[in-house]
Amino acid sequence: MKKLLNKFTAVISVCAIALCSTAFPVSAEDADIVSEITITFDYTSDGATVKDESVFAPVTVKSGSSIIIPEGSLERDGYFFSGWTYDDIHAYTYGDVFRSPDGNDVTLKPIWGEKNQETTYNVEYVVEINGELVDTSKELPTTKYYSGQIATVSLMAYSRNDAAQFGWTDGTNTFAGQEKFIVHDHDVTLTPNWNTIYKITYTVGDVDRVVGAKFMEYEQPEKTTTGLQADNRFSRNGFKIAGWLCDDDNKIYSTSFPTYMMPSHDVTFTAVWEAKDYNVVFKQDGKASNNIKIKGKTDTEIITPSATITQDGKYLAGWKDSDGTVYPVGSPYMIKGAIAGAGIALEAVWEEGTPPETTTTTTTQTTTTTNTSTIRPDVAYGDADESGVVNINDAVLIMQYIANPDKYSLSEQGKINADVVDNGNGITNSDALAIQYIEAKTITTDDLPMSTEKLDSIAE
Repeated sequence: MKKLLNKFTAVISVCAIALCSTAFPVSAEDADIVSEITITFDYTSDGATVKDESVFAPVTVKSGSSIIIPEGSLERDGYFFSGWTYDDIHAYTYGDVFRSPDGNDVTLKPIWGEKNQETTYNVEYVVEINGELVDTSKELPTTKYYSGQIATVSLMAYSRNDAAQFGWTDGTNTFAGQEKFIVHDHDVTLTPNWNTIYKITYTVGDVDRVVGAKFMEYEQPEKTTTGLQADNRFSRNGFKIAGWLCDDDNKIYSTSFPTYMMPSHDVTFTAVWEAKDYNVVFKQDGKASNNIKIKGKTDTEIITPSATITQDGKYLAGWKDSDGTVYPVGSPYMIKGAIAGAGIALEAVWEEGTPPETTTTTTTQTTTTTNTSTIRPDVAYGDADESGVVNINDAVLIMQYIANPDKYSLSEQGKINADVVDNGNGITNSDALAIQYIEAKTITTDDLPMSTEKLDSIAE
């Protein structure tokens, strides 16, 4: 019998055999969604008889559910009954679990073999690694079958350092371990179904303030699904991971346990960072009830407040941060962010005497607001890609630009158009979020530009 074998040129490790269940690739195609399906046992067209027809009555189940093949045998003159099939390839016998392959109604037909056959057919396993045949005669001996009988695929799996085995293939069909198939009137040669292993790389991108690892790599077989990393994979002071930008399809994937189908090549996911919200605490004294709290995001400015309490013979000279820098009352303070789990606090600096005379008056400002002086009639707010319309493409481009500005650029006009939240503070993920609200028809372009407070109120 002619053996059709693939020739592998990659460096292969010594063959290791494992008696284990073989994981199987998940199909990338989604079935049509229906609420219920019917599984029918069709045996009457062959003139078969059965003692109790109710055993093989049609079964209606919820879509995605499975049934157990019932016990019972059919009778037909000149033939023996082996089991059931929906495609004349895969086979099911009493006690097997059956699920509709495409999520729709399906008909099972009986598998027949002629009695008193003289010719048998071989089912043989052939394994070639690094150009050399592996002796499978002990673990996987050749087995003879009559046409119409059912063969069960072995759970045996072999290993290569560059690929993972997912079941076996006859060159046309692929079977997982313990799957059953019909033997027809020809020999069958099964070879390992190899899936080449590629790398998934996760990276923080070209950003600062990263704490710890900046990239991680994993191996994943092609054409199999894997769960993407969560939002705590990397740590960056003042920021959180809002998603993963894939360099293969330019899509941004959620961090809420999505699955990804591994392509037949390496792939890189770059973190899409989003500024954290802080309640910056200004501690006037040792009483928490006297603390002043001002909201703000990483890399935005707030104005240091005036005191709301007094101390005898002293005046508030400023606020000291964790680095020892003192910020005078009414001066801008840039929120630089903090390590994960930590907040931002400044201590009041009280000095003896009276405050020196000043020629300016300062007022308390709670957050950075939209600078309306920058609103110009020639700016198409939200139109980051300058396409003439504002839609989800603009939001995606903004997030791509934030994650990798060297690869995904914005023109100078595009940057002006994209800066729609706290106009004048640069491009942030809040700008992308505002545009998503436009796509959802929650707001319109007439609402742009807007402040962070306005955006937060929409989210609530």
